[in-house]
Amino acid sequence: MLAFKGEEAVAIPERALFIGAQPHPALKTWPEVTGWQPLKPLAAAWERAGFPRVDGLPEGKWPLVLVLPGKSRDEALAWFAMARDRLAPGGKLLVAMPNTAGAGRFEKELCKATGNVVSLQKHKCRAFHAAEDGAWNEAVFNEWRALGGLREISGFTVQAGIFSSDHIDPGSQLLADHLPAHLHGHVADLGAGWGFLSDAVLKRCPKIARLDLFEADARALQCARKNLAGRDCEITFHWHDVTTGIPGVYDAIIMNPPFHTGQATDVDLGRAFLKTASAALKRGGKLLLVANRQLPYEAVLETSGLAWRKIAEDKTYKLLFADKRS
Repeated sequence: MLAFKGEEAVAIPERALFIGAQPHPALKTWPEVTGWQPLKPLAAAWERAGFPRVDGLPEGKWPLVLVLPGKSRDEALAWFAMARDRLAPGGKLLVAMPNTAGAGRFEKELCKATGNVVSLQKHKCRAFHAAEDGAWNEAVFNEWRALGGLREISGFTVQAGIFSSDHIDPGSQLLADHLPAHLHGHVADLGAGWGFLSDAVLKRCPKIARLDLFEADARALQCARKNLAGRDCEITFHWHDVTTGIPGVYDAIIMNPPFHTGQATDVDLGRAFLKTASAALKRGGKLLLVANRQLPYEAVLETSGLAWRKIAEDKTYKLLFADKRS
């Protein structure tokens, strides 16, 4: 396949693997681009655009591996190693990142491992690539490969790139410390991450009969499966975009809703979580959430038919508990 850079014809491989895949119209002309994307909204967008997707990174080798990493340093370097493992001899590894995510720093990191990086800057982003020539520093890739493995914090299994992968989130801890013991019946954890709040509510509330975890990051959900293994309660794990609504009706919902899309603050994301929760609660059902103090969620609770009260706050977070009136 040929593409043109100015008047120069450039050969493009027929096959490519895209790690962190996101759709773009320019990819439509490519015969075969297989995408892996652990975030449900982006995975769904990739599928809607008509591209093939895999749930787990496949084995095999590709002449071109594209990488669009997130903002975590360890995640980005681990993804470089995953790309290297799936690169055919003589193949090309291509990375694209916004400058605000440290693209220049990561370009230097890749150059440390490959020694032959070519770079292009445009639209406040940077694309850089390296051709496998048999002389790459495999010791560096080995170090990066280890960054992507499972790790432990405070007895919980986590992984680089997922939310709160190096510490217990203090907002979640505040909510866990104030959970009432009387929650019962069918409970949901929206944006459950690796299962910290689910673990806390199961320990505090013995009358919970069933717990559903909804999480958009497939990697976090896999960690949650490990962290909640062996519990007496019936637990179901859903790889799901909560903003699209959730199935089922619940006696109680707990959550620490996200408020970032990529690196940008997105208050509407948290609002969408609140609206989903309100629609999924039984009459008289309870919503228990933690949020940063400046986030304007109270109005959403009121317009959603929830009677709310502030249970506690500190210099950063607030706890809002609400009951569904009708």
